[in-house]
Amino acid sequence: MKYNIFGKTDFKVSDIGFGAWAIGGTAWGGGRNDEDAKAALRASMAAGINFYDTCDSYGDGHSEELIGEFFKGIRKEVVIVTKGGTNFRVPERSKNFTRDYLMMSLDESLQRLQTDYVDVYLLHVPDSKWQDEAEIFKTMAEIKKSGKARCCGLAMWGAADTLHALEKDTEGAIEALECPFNILNKSNIEVIKIAKERNIPVFTSQPLASGILTGKYGVDTKFTDGDNRKGFWSKERFEAVRDDMRITEECAGETGLKMNELALAYNLNYPGICSVIPGGRNEGQVRQNVAASGIELSAEIMRKLASVKGFVF
Repeated sequence: MKYNIFGKTDFKVSDIGFGAWAIGGTAWGGGRNDEDAKAALRASMAAGINFYDTCDSYGDGHSEELIGEFFKGIRKEVVIVTKGGTNFRVPERSKNFTRDYLMMSLDESLQRLQTDYVDVYLLHVPDSKWQDEAEIFKTMAEIKKSGKARCCGLAMWGAADTLHALEKDTEGAIEALECPFNILNKSNIEVIKIAKERNIPVFTSQPLASGILTGKYGVDTKFTDGDNRKGFWSKERFEAVRDDMRITEECAGETGLKMNELALAYNLNYPGICSVIPGGRNEGQVRQNVAASGIELSAEIMRKLASVKGFVF
């Protein structure tokens, strides 16, 4: 396993992290299976993963509970990221980035994680309106000063709100950034460029495009109700990226890599990316993910993959 310095901090993170959304038991189909989740966590530790990304809303707290129980007694061996700002307590799962709500959410997260601090605390997709009206940078500074988080940052989605935050952050409150990025998703190219210039560590969600870049899914795939991919990955979207997938498959053939290895390696070879956090629902998925650690791609392969049209949102 390869490890990278995390921005301006004094800790290192594995280049392959563990995305803990799926083990929460909701949003990805298939329901909850805690035994598989525990096996996935054991496999990740055995492989050298020390970077774990969760959120209070993943499984309405269950993902954090699993992480907290598993790492009880060995807390200092790992780097834990969690997030707040999605009010999963109400049916509409509305956003709330007020100071009082975030402080309450962080305290509840620490209880579930069975720790008195997190290494990284992220605000979970605050749009530009929330950023300005809730004065989120003041809250982030207060959280860090409290000692309940070693550093603070943002977990974002599309680029517009992230670029707004980067423009407004004149005091360096953003010390870490998580955003979706993969061969197909071109949304955050400028975001990653700016973060690299400021030495803000970027770790990427959806490096496998929600599993699409494994090659297991296509135009005939119909995701079930409750699966986060239903709606976004429609037949029309699959058809729109058909040529992109063909180029990706050709590159996998040229390199001798499996599709998932190529997709993760693309992220890890992209300038400015510190770590990737693919989901790990079970032991098998973790083993597939860690195989990509340290893979170096040629400049020509990176050029081909970067040239695909993809999509922006």
